[in-house]
Amino acid sequence: MSRNPYFDNLKAVLILLVVLGHTLSEAVNENKWVASIYMFIYLFHMPAFILVSGYFSKVIKTKKDVWKLAKKFLIPYVIFQVIYTLYYTKVYGNKLEMTFLEPRWALWFLISIFCWNLLLYIFPKNRVGLLLAVGVSLVAGYVGSVNETLTFARTFFFFPFFLIGYLLDEPRFTKLKIKRNVVISWLIFISLFVVVYYFGNIAWKEWLYGRIPYSEISQGPLEYGFVNRAIVYLFMAAATYCFLSIAPKKQLSITKIGSLTLIIYLFHMFILKYIQTSPVYDWVEHTDQYYVLFLLPIIVVYLLTRKAIVKLGLFLMGIQRKRKKKWTPTK
Repeated sequence: MSRNPYFDNLKAVLILLVVLGHTLSEAVNENKWVASIYMFIYLFHMPAFILVSGYFSKVIKTKKDVWKLAKKFLIPYVIFQVIYTLYYTKVYGNKLEMTFLEPRWALWFLISIFCWNLLLYIFPKNRVGLLLAVGVSLVAGYVGSVNETLTFARTFFFFPFFLIGYLLDEPRFTKLKIKRNVVISWLIFISLFVVVYYFGNIAWKEWLYGRIPYSEISQGPLEYGFVNRAIVYLFMAAATYCFLSIAPKKQLSITKIGSLTLIIYLFHMFILKYIQTSPVYDWVEHTDQYYVLFLLPIIVVYLLTRKAIVKLGLFLMGIQRKRKKKWTPTK
């Protein structure tokens, strides 16, 4: 069985949105449309990405499985943490310590996905486990030590989506593509953006990251922090469901990008760091040419899917690419 283009399309669109989100992050305070699109993207792009990762995961059964996960995620984390620390300090003069406790920028995902796989071994693989995962996340927000250190906060925050992905099977994804469901999802998707545009506040963006405790982001009574997070979960779940429903299922020109998402994820920060320190953002603001910020991610993704970059990425991750890839459902 060949690779399922639906999942590759999902990952291709999501990795483009990841790069877009990081590109827009430097301009969210300058333009309402940019801020609204940024907030809207963060409602579903990481939850959906993590859900798909959970779908293709397997429960750890032996020490060998742990070692495989470590080679796939922790070793690349160590390598890129060193590379990015040197890149930021030597090239841009940032004052950073060489540490592995605080991931550089988007590298948190590598630690979290390793931990999510470990948590599958602990949490019940059913609805009870899902409710437990949500409950743990809601409580973890009150614990000050659950923060960006080793990305504990994000790990607990996004784990429910990873577990949902693991619990889903291919027939359930197929049901999402029923015509009536697709139409309804489009209507809800558009409605969510309207809500974000008219009622959203960019100051709330930290609630979408899940990276720091309630005490640092709550603007109201701290005891209601779990309510805010629960509301965020509801919006994320709705947006993610809609996105999974409307994503294309046919083979497209972007489909092949779906197999290169990790490489794009790991390397796009090099280019964006250069762009962020260039005059581009000042020029965009002064000329009001914000459309450029939406073109940049397309260019970045194109550059990072070139053969030389792919080979370098696979080498650094210790992966030998196969000529013919096979797709098989995990369930």
